[in-house]
This record gives sequence, structure tokens and C-alpha cells, in this order.
Amino acid sequence: MLVLPYIAMASLITKRKGKQAYYYVVTSQRVNGQPRIVQQIYLGKAERLARLVRNATQPVPLSATSLDLGLPGALWQAALSSGAFAALQQVWPPRGGGPSVAHHLLLAAFHRICAPGPKTQVAAWYDRTVLRRLWGFPSSAFTSQAFWDCFDSLEIAKPTAGGVDEGSDDLLQAQDALLAAFRARDLVSSRVLAYDTTNFHTWIATGNDRCTLAQRGHNKQKRNDLRQVGLSYALDGEHGLSLMHHVYRGNVADSLELPVALDRIGRSLDRAGIPRATVTLVLDKGSAGFAHTQLLAESGLGWVAALPWNQAPPALRDWPDDRLEAVGSAHPGVRAACQRHEVQGGDYLGVLQHSATYAAEQLRSVSDALAKATQFLRRLAREVARPPSRATEAGLRRRIEKQVSRNYLPEVLRYELTRVDQAWRLTFEVDQAALQRLIGTRFGRTVVLTNRRDWSVAQVVDAYGRQQQIERVFRGLKGGGWVGWSPLDHWTDSKIKVHAFYSMLGVSLLHYLHRKAEAVWPGLTLEGLLAELREIRQFELLYPTERPKGQAGKPRVATVSSKRTLIQRSLAEALEVDGLLAEAAPASASG
Repeated sequence: MLVLPYIAMASLITKRKGKQAYYYVVTSQRVNGQPRIVQQIYLGKAERLARLVRNATQPVPLSATSLDLGLPGALWQAALSSGAFAALQQVWPPRGGGPSVAHHLLLAAFHRICAPGPKTQVAAWYDRTVLRRLWGFPSSAFTSQAFWDCFDSLEIAKPTAGGVDEGSDDLLQAQDALLAAFRARDLVSSRVLAYDTTNFHTWIATGNDRCTLAQRGHNKQKRNDLRQVGLSYALDGEHGLSLMHHVYRGNVADSLELPVALDRIGRSLDRAGIPRATVTLVLDKGSAGFAHTQLLAESGLGWVAALPWNQAPPALRDWPDDRLEAVGSAHPGVRAACQRHEVQGGDYLGVLQHSATYAAEQLRSVSDALAKATQFLRRLAREVARPPSRATEAGLRRRIEKQVSRNYLPEVLRYELTRVDQAWRLTFEVDQAALQRLIGTRFGRTVVLTNRRDWSVAQVVDAYGRQQQIERVFRGLKGGGWVGWSPLDHWTDSKIKVHAFYSMLGVSLLHYLHRKAEAVWPGLTLEGLLAELREIRQFELLYPTERPKGQAGKPRVATVSSKRTLIQRSLAEALEVDGLLAEAAPASASG
């Protein structure tokens, strides 16, 4: 006789406890010939059982698409709320149903901030951002050729050898429109403008004579082997927005650019209806000196200029250290004193300020330079001490001077080179007395001159401190941490000017965002803001159709946001990123 084994089966049973019913999944099998429950799993009440069934039968997404939401979305909101988009539309009114010039310029600026690269990469990046859903334009509208055609349609002045641009310039009108928009929203302080210059190396070929802006000159990134372009600009000292900029030839010295920049700044203020006397221009020692004092006086602007040390009045730069007083809690570690001076026929206020932080940085820089120079001299001394030495005295001194002629080393490092038989004897020492004099009378000191004779020491120090903001912009542009200026993928003068325009527009939008972010999260750096916003993403989940089998229907799209930290939630709310989720229409299944 064939005996079949008993197969354990699972079943659902109910157990009542009082008025409540509880459900279990049980498995039974025969034990010693009798049916027994051998396994029991608690499911809970009917509500929990229904939830388990519903979750188990939920459809599985067919695909998931990740979109950049935080950074591009915040930048677009900044362009709207700051008035930048409306200002650009005012200069270049939209035509037809496609993207306008304003869309192209803003997208170029956004791309340089979010994912710097050539225009051939913009369309693919745009398709992966919330901008595609907000603007509604297909990615094919932003090809490299579309950008070229758009920028080629702009009327841009031609640069001249003298630095003055000839002809009308749409970009200059756009700068004026942006200034008016920022002023209307109280984003421009009429008190301080920080001015400076820099240059950027390019990869434009030497034989390319169609580009006149890119020339060889003293490159601040030590790439003197490459052609470069110069950039001067003025930032609002309080909000950090870029108000004026000028692209000039790479072989023009900073001192020669200042007259051109002053003229452009003055004319821009006049067009905006801002009295020149109400504006104070802050210049670093690299841009201003005694040679420009008369030029600044004629400009009608107020100004605060750091002087080169050798041009500063000795009576001011040699002020005793014990006569310097603390400026205040707004400038910790800074002590200063002021005195009126007759300089080049003018009566100006001179301020000597000493910064403990700056002094420590200078001391560290000199210490590092001393360490490298003394190691080099030690190796060289051993090398030339072995006879017969074929080195000439002129050649050896050139090698030595190349190492010890910078960063205060000539003042503190002494060396002696003598001929001994067929070899050379090189000795050196650090002049400790000279080093102590530098520490006591030079390190940390800056001489500032201003025509604001009625200002206090604290006001002058505060105004000059705004120059640090412009230095951070330089680092953000050159290092790519803020706006990726490089690589410069243009080779014509007009496109280089457009590149500078949307790069500086990006700087303004970033500073606008940073100021709003600091209101909800004090102490957040701009780099930290960018990192947090990049983590805010949006996901589109594509689900199968819920229609009966056999009937056609489009798949269903569900939109969800990425999980956020506390700071990301605060930033999303303050920068109005969450409002974009409601505005952005999900792409269709075919799109």
C-alpha cells in the first residue's frame, strides 16, 4: 500500500481577545498522527493586515529618473526674485516660441556653476535638471550651434588697442539693466564698490589673429607661455553683486586699465542716476598708487586705496606700534591709527592698519621661502666645493639670485661667494636682527589713503576690508569652486565678452543666494551652500498603467524628493526650491 506524506499547509486564522480580532498565519502538520500547529506568525488587527496586503500588491516602478533640483532650481529662483531674468528680457525681448537670449545667457551661467564644460554638454545636462520641466523647451533647443547663433546675434563693441570699446554694446546695456533691477530691490549699497583686476590664461593658438583680446602678458597664474585676457570689475561692497566689468587685452597692465575702468564706472553710475560723490571705490595696492591720485580726484568718486609700501608716506608707515589702537569687535586682531597728509597736492586721510592675521601669514610665507632657499644654498655649496669646478661666478650668482630675490629674502638672507683654488666657497646666514625688524615694523602693516577725510578709522578699515570679498571671487572663478571660468571654450572677441558677462552674472546670483541662505543658517560658506544644494534632488518614478489588461494607456509618473538633512530643508524653504516641485510638470513617458 502506498502511503502519501502529509504536506504542511499555511492558513489564516482568527483569534478573539475581548472584542478585538487578531489574525495569524499558521502552519499545521500531523504529530503522532494528530494535526498540530507547528508555526504561528502574528499579523495583527484587520487594519494592519489590509496595509500589508496593499503594500504587497503595489506596482513596481518601471524606471526612475534623477533630476538636479536644488542648485539649478535655486539659481532660477534667484534670477526671478532678483529681477535678473526680467532685466535681460527687457534688453532682449523674446521672439517666437523658443528660448530667448535671456534663457541662453542664464543657462550658460547655471551650467558654469553646476557642471562647467563646453556648450556641447549643456543640452544633456539641461535634460537632467528641473529646468527642463520648468521651461518646457526641448534639450535640442540648446545645442552648441544654438548658443553660437544666439551669441552671434548680439551687438557687441569691438575692443581697441587703447582699451576703449568702439560702437554700441548690448552687454553694456544689460549691465545697466541689471544695476537698475538690483537697485529697485535694495540690493545695491551706494556706499562702497570694491574694484580689482585679474587675468585668465586661454588655449587660443598663437597664430589666431582673429582674436585681439587674448595676448601674452604677466599672468597671475604663472602661465606666461599662454595668451590671456584681462578682467576688471566692481562688486557691491555689501551684497557682493557684480555691477560692472570690462574685458580688456591681456598685454595691458592693471595700471593702464584703471583710467578706462574709472570712466566706465562713472558713466554707469550717471546712467543709473547714482551721484558719484555718494559712492566710495575701494582699490587694492596692485591697482592704485600715487600715479592715479589725480585721476581718482577727477573722477568725482570717493575712494579708499591701499598704497604700495614704497609710496606710502614715511611718517605714516613708520608709526610706532604702541600708538595703534584696536579698531573694534567687528575687526578682531586689527589695530590702526590715522593722520591727515599732503600727498601730491591733495589733503587726504592716511590710515595705518596692522592685522595680526596678515602678519602671521607673512611670517609663515617668509619662513617657508627661507627653508627652501637655505636648502638650495646648502646643496649648491656642496656641489661647487668639489674641484675642479667649471662654474663661473656670474652663472652662480644668477642661480643664487633667482632663489633669494623674492619675498623679503634679500633683506634677511646673507650669502658670500669666494674662489678657493679650483673650487668655490659658498657661505650664508639668516640676519636675525633684520628679520626682527621686519616683524616689528613691516609684517601685518597696510597703508590706506582716502579722500573721505571725515571718516573714522573704523570706517576706513571696514571699507578696505570689503576688498577681501573680491579676492574670494577671484579664487572662486579661477579655482572653479564657484563659477568655472576655465576652460574658456571661445576664441573670438565677442564670444569672450559674452563668456565674461554670464560668468559675472553667475557671481551675482551666487552672492544673492548666499545672502538669503545666511539669514536662515548663519556662518554657512558659499562653498558649503553649493555642496548642500547639490544634494537636493528630485526623482521621477515611471509606473505601469493601471488600466485593465489589453487596454492602452500612458504609464503613470510619480515625483518624489530626495531625503534631506535639517540644513537642506531650511535652505530649500528659504530659497523657495520646494515651490518648483508644484510648477514642474513631469515629462511624458515618450519624452
